[in-house]
Order: sequence, then structure tokens, then C-alpha cells
Amino acid sequence: MPRREYVATAEPSPLDSIYANTGCVGPPCSLLFSQSRGKENGAGYIPIISGGAGYIHNVTGGGPTLEPQVNPVLLVPFGRHVLLESRTDFTGFFARENFTSGPFKGKVFKDVEYAQLDWLADTHAIVVGGHYLLPFGLYNERLGPIWIRNLQDSPFTASIGTRTSGAGNGLMVRGVAAQTPTMSLQYTAYYSVPSDVEQLGSGRAAGGDASVFFPGHRFEVGGSAQRFLQDHHITNGAVYISWQPLEASMDVKGEFDASYNGRGYWLEGAYKLDHVSSHSFIHKAQLVGRFQQVFPQNGGGNGLPRNNNKRFDTGLNYYLKDNLRLISSYARNFNSQQNLNV
Repeated sequence: MPRREYVATAEPSPLDSIYANTGCVGPPCSLLFSQSRGKENGAGYIPIISGGAGYIHNVTGGGPTLEPQVNPVLLVPFGRHVLLESRTDFTGFFARENFTSGPFKGKVFKDVEYAQLDWLADTHAIVVGGHYLLPFGLYNERLGPIWIRNLQDSPFTASIGTRTSGAGNGLMVRGVAAQTPTMSLQYTAYYSVPSDVEQLGSGRAAGGDASVFFPGHRFEVGGSAQRFLQDHHITNGAVYISWQPLEASMDVKGEFDASYNGRGYWLEGAYKLDHVSSHSFIHKAQLVGRFQQVFPQNGGGNGLPRNNNKRFDTGLNYYLKDNLRLISSYARNFNSQQNLNV
């Protein structure tokens, strides 16, 4: 049976651990984390090196691929108000020479996912400069790292709002506009300039993101808007929800995205079985499911398929340790030309 097997070891970075487990979003979280948890000496806070590693065995349409991956993360605080942070990606892609037979051949790809300087201007604003992840929707900033995502593949619509490389070069301002004991209103605004520098590519774009987080219910609702200002100017939009109830180890997320090239949605749920059984073997397992559809417009493209697609993914993940897990999944993709097991 076509299958995917994924082994990931990770010591989650402060940045991405906070993304996954609280309503705080974006690089400011890492800065706040370093201030509250860092060890201080005469020169300031101690730098942190973290990250994750994984190995993916993928079978699509009968053809296997091997994809080892390493994602180092670096955090360097300068006193209480400035933080340098970066994450890089080294991913190998190896496939059989004759699709289903022959030796494996391929290469290793490397990419600087972000390299940015954060300045805590005041209690409501952090100014970011450099090469930063585009804050569009849920996936690009929060769910991309291999130690956070519950399924290996990105949704069909993950390319909307993240051209050309998933990152921007320029300035960004973000923070918490208002906060009460029952809610938190967060905002982000950015402007990116075009760049074709190797490892630091980006497109010209301007946009923003805003969300409201309700800590008592661990529920968040938000939206993103972007104007892509390079070549063919287009407008991109997204609305999303995220829910992690306190009563159960459940994680529910969903998003609708729209652009000139198409629109689509995805809904994903994950449930850890630690509330079902006290047996150590069972409560380390997690069930995952995702349903998604995409509807291309104007010929699709720019990362979207050319035809209507719908896909259902199911997964079973197992946590050997807090920072070591096995991920397996099976998917069926349906479109007008070919139905495919993934």
C-alpha cells in the first residue's frame, strides 16, 4: 500500500514551540521567550541553538523518494530589546533512476528560511528587519517546521500569499494591539522588496495579518490580506481558525484562501489518545485527518494546480519522546484527470 513514513527528531526552538502551544504568534514570541527564560550575564542573554531533523520515506503512485531534512535554528539576544534569529533548511531529495527501480539519485537543497533582527520598541510593537517569513494565514509561519506539522505535506493553498519564496525582505511591525483577561488582539503589517539574491529571494508585496485569541477557550480567529506588487499585481486573502481545547489533547485548524489564480480551503484535526487510555503505549499515539479542496481560476499556476482537486489525508503519529516522533500517513487525491494514492 502506498504510504509515507516520517521520523523526526527535534529540540523545538523557542520560536516554534510557542507558535504551537499558545495564542502568541510570530517572531515576537521568541523575543519575549528569550527575555523571560534566557540566562543573563554581563554581556546580555546567552544565544540559543536549536532546531530539528527528519527523514521522510515517500511513495507516490508507486515511485519511492527519500527526503532527509535538517533545520537548525539560531537565536542571539542583544540585551533585553534586540534579538537576531535565523532558521535554515537542508533537504535532500533522492528518487529511483527509473521511477520504481534502479539506484537512488538526487541532490541536497539548502535555503535560508529567515534571518531577521527584532527590536522590542514598546509593549505593543516589535519592529522586524531582514529576511522574514511572510505572515499569511496559518501554515507558512506557524505550521511549516517539521517538528510542528502533524502531516508531511503542505495544503494545496499554502502557496497563496507566500510568493516568491515564502519569505520577504524588508520591514515588518507586529505586536499586541489590545489585551484583556479574556482576549488578545494581535496585528502584523509588512512591506517586502524584490530580491533575486541566492538564498534570500523575495517578491515585492505589502500586507498584513490580524487575529483575536481567546485564552479561556484556546480559540483563535483571524485573517490575512496581501497585495502582490511584482509583474502581474494580484490581491490575496485568507481567513482562518485555530482551536486547542483544554479538556482534550485536540488540535483543530482550518483556513480558506483566495487569489487571482484560485481559491481553496483545508480543515485539519489531530487528537492525542492520552485522554482515552492510561496505557503508556496508547496515550503516546495521535490520530490526524485533513480534508482539502482547491478550485483554480484563470488557469491556476503560481503554486496551485491547473485542475480542481480534492484530497483526504489520514495519519497516525507516535511520540517516542517529547522530541522524537514517528509520523505515518496515507492520502487519496481526486481530480478530473487522475485519482492518485499518496
